[in-house]
Amino acid sequence: MAPLIKLMQAGVPPARAAAEFSRILAIWSAELTGDDEQLQERLSGLAEQMTTGIEEMHEGIAEASDKGKPTLRRILATHEAVLNEVRKAQGRE
Repeated sequence: MAPLIKLMQAGVPPARAAAEFSRILAIWSAELTGDDEQLQERLSGLAEQMTTGIEEMHEGIAEASDKGKPTLRRILATHEAVLNEVRKAQGRE
């Protein structure tokens, strides 16, 4: 998770962060072969943390938007892309 968090904080392109999440998902899936419940718990926890973080970032971006802060918008887009991938993974069975 640490590499993904660093990428998200840096505001890398959303596709790159989503690819890193896919790599993490593959690792988790291999570790938890046959334990779909544990995998879903991890994904749910990650989704909840990211949703909270995105909500907080939206507030910060709203305050900074008048100052033209493209980095904040890029970081938010990266977080949202990864959260979308998390949500897709939760739908897997």
